Amino acid sequence: MRGPALSALALLVLSACSREAPPPAPLVPGLAEALPALAEVRLQQGDASLVFEREGEEWRIRDAAWRADRRWLQPLLLGLANARCDEARTADPARFERIGVAWPSASEASPDGAFARPTGRLSLIVEGREMAVVIGYPQARGGTYVRVEGAPHSCLSAATLRLPARVSEWFDPQLWRIPIERVTAVVVEDPGADALRLVPGEGGFRPEGAIIALTPDADALASALAAPRQLDLRAAGSAEPTRVLRLEGEDSLTYALAVWREGEATWARVIAAPDDASAWYQGREFRLPEDVAAPLWADRGTLGAP
Repeated sequence: MRGPALSALALLVLSACSREAPPPAPLVPGLAEALPALAEVRLQQGDASLVFEREGEEWRIRDAAWRADRRWLQPLLLGLANARCDEARTADPARFERIGVAWPSASEASPDGAFARPTGRLSLIVEGREMAVVIGYPQARGGTYVRVEGAPHSCLSAATLRLPARVSEWFDPQLWRIPIERVTAVVVEDPGADALRLVPGEGGFRPEGAIIALTPDADALASALAAPRQLDLRAAGSAEPTRVLRLEGEDSLTYALAVWREGEATWARVIAAPDDASAWYQGREFRLPEDVAAPLWADRGTLGAP
């Protein structure tokens, strides 16, 4: 072969070798384009099944009359829309359990009720087709094992696809949030004592009629009641509350929370709320985190009661 022909062949080979390999295919083709209009997502985690429905800018949990926690759902959907099958993994169903992509999952829950390594199955409609994706275990060096049902093999995706440890964490933790400047009074009711009414003023909340706030405890209580959060929720039982806290706001806004202790935990029941929100709380009681509960249990003396 003559020199010019050999050079041309060499250039052709080098050109072919220098071409970059095509990027991995999207894990769920079409999801990135479909995501803005996606109206429904079904989730199975452990023995629980939840249906998330889009309502305006929020996601609601069907049959639960509650908001989904966007801090979990939004990143999961965005991550899934951008995820690719970066490394093909096992196609053997007998080995799916080892990386958390078997379904139904046989993973054991830890003693406190949290999943040791949570896995779940998402179902959604993309381009008119129902697709199911099993979210498996996170990989130690980054990424997540995942399997699209019907695909020839499982995958390790570089995307971060995370599920909460408890199904209850899919529920928005915020019971309500009222700007503290809109709160006109907080009332503390304890058995056998007169109601203690706290109002805002110079230096913070103080007992009605007091000239100044003597401690920060009344302010802390008002702030906690203006934006309470929950850690867990369950069907309402027959527990008797030991304190009732009422929040009064502008435009006749009213909320009331009845609280009691079970061991070290504080549980609460919403006994008054605006008409458009009351259905969210009916038949439920909520476990409050300690940073919310502690200010609500402030001693009447430290709140400035005579």
